[in-house]
Amino acid sequence: MGIYLNPGNRMFQRALNAQFYVDKSELLSFMNARLGLDSGFVTVSRPRRFGKSVDANMLVAYYSRGCDSRAQFEDLKIASDPTFERHLNAHDVIRVDAQRLIGRGGGIQNLPETFQEEVLEELEREWPDLIPRRRSLPKALDVISEAKGTGFVFVIDEWDCPMREAADDEALQRRWLDFLRDLFKGAPYVDAAYMTGILPIKKYGRHSALNLFDEYSIVDPKDLAGLVGFDADEVRRLCARFGMDYAQMERWYDGYLIGSGGDARHVYNPNSVARSIGSGHYSNYWTSTETYEALQAYIDMDFDGVQADLVAMLDGQRVSADVSTFDNTMTGVGSRDEVYALLVHLGYLGYDEDDESVFIPNEEIRREFRTAIRTGARPQLAALVRDSRELQRRTLEGDAAYVADAVRRAHNSAAGPRYYNDEQALRAAVKLAYIWSVDDYLRVDELPGGRGYADLAFVPKPGSALPPMVVELKRDKVADAAIGQIRARDYPAALAGLGGECVLVGVAYREGTDEHECTIERVALG
Repeated sequence: MGIYLNPGNRMFQRALNAQFYVDKSELLSFMNARLGLDSGFVTVSRPRRFGKSVDANMLVAYYSRGCDSRAQFEDLKIASDPTFERHLNAHDVIRVDAQRLIGRGGGIQNLPETFQEEVLEELEREWPDLIPRRRSLPKALDVISEAKGTGFVFVIDEWDCPMREAADDEALQRRWLDFLRDLFKGAPYVDAAYMTGILPIKKYGRHSALNLFDEYSIVDPKDLAGLVGFDADEVRRLCARFGMDYAQMERWYDGYLIGSGGDARHVYNPNSVARSIGSGHYSNYWTSTETYEALQAYIDMDFDGVQADLVAMLDGQRVSADVSTFDNTMTGVGSRDEVYALLVHLGYLGYDEDDESVFIPNEEIRREFRTAIRTGARPQLAALVRDSRELQRRTLEGDAAYVADAVRRAHNSAAGPRYYNDEQALRAAVKLAYIWSVDDYLRVDELPGGRGYADLAFVPKPGSALPPMVVELKRDKVADAAIGQIRARDYPAALAGLGGECVLVGVAYREGTDEHECTIERVALG
């Protein structure tokens, strides 16, 4: 066994040793059905930490000659497949992690040459009498395959790293794509080729695509949809097994949608779920990479109102987007829809195929956006997020003057002169001002309670020790009138089951001015 040729099953065993491995071996059935066919060229694009490398290691462990992987697979779903025995450790595998390869041959600029030299070196050791003197990798593979009468299974992980890490180097990308095309196109020595990446493969700049590959992306996973991420049932079983709170796991890591209609699945980030179980804590396990830098850059560019959309998404709203416009590149992004499409592929946004909308999927990603906003080049947006946290604290402390001024600033920022005196504009301003509350509260518009509907209610999320808040808004009246209406119509009755106290917030402004006032009281619930 070598580093690239038939590397064995050790890396897959690591995944099995973790104890929270989720069986995705149906991928092997999928690939077995395509061995030796034109459909055996597969590329899978998913965000970081979505199990791409684990799947690649599973393919290697199953197909590689020179090792015995029966014990690893005999309790997995693939063992019941009629093709299981036929292909178990029965193929020569060439497995390359393009990201790791960069460090072995003088950097990313030499990636095509390093790939060829490193793999050729191992082929020479295995078949020294077959490799031609004036050799290239395709020529060597041709000769070996002809002599053996069998081909190779190729597994290439992180194939798209030049497109991400050398995003402005079109010449390198062209050389890399040409190398892969020459390696695979029309090659009789390929039994199957499986490549993983973050970005789709279709097009880079003006260079033609590797169109021999069938593409399965986070936006269009086709019949691999059931193998993307962890679904709700899988996470429930893991939570029950390891004593974790499913509601918290859902809040932190759920939210990605795969498929459409009745077949749509809620998907969790596998890496984050696994790390949360391993540590016993619910936290942000997203690591800063070049993709984070891209997130920050696109927020700062503010294409076609991206900044305003992000404020809405941080508030839990969805934004319409056409992700089909994406040109599959980290550079050259020039429109709002292209930004959103890229962020979907990077895992920073979820995508709902049914209503063609994007959204921030969960608490983990929401915190990534907040960090990017606070450290970015948009001071107004950064100030909004920073001040919102302070506003929530001051509200709970009963600082009515601070709340009135914060709502005034948000009202002036969010509403143009034409709509300033619309009560809906005031409601939008209050939502904007309390944008930080999504960490701790579920916001409810028009809460039915007592004898009417409260304008806004903030209901504590599971695990939050904060009291609920009821907010009533008034135009051309005083704030005391808003508080009076909350009490007279007994809006807090809807929250009685929570016990403790409820914070009542009355906000009013005078039409024709920017004068806002606020009254804050507390009442016992139950």
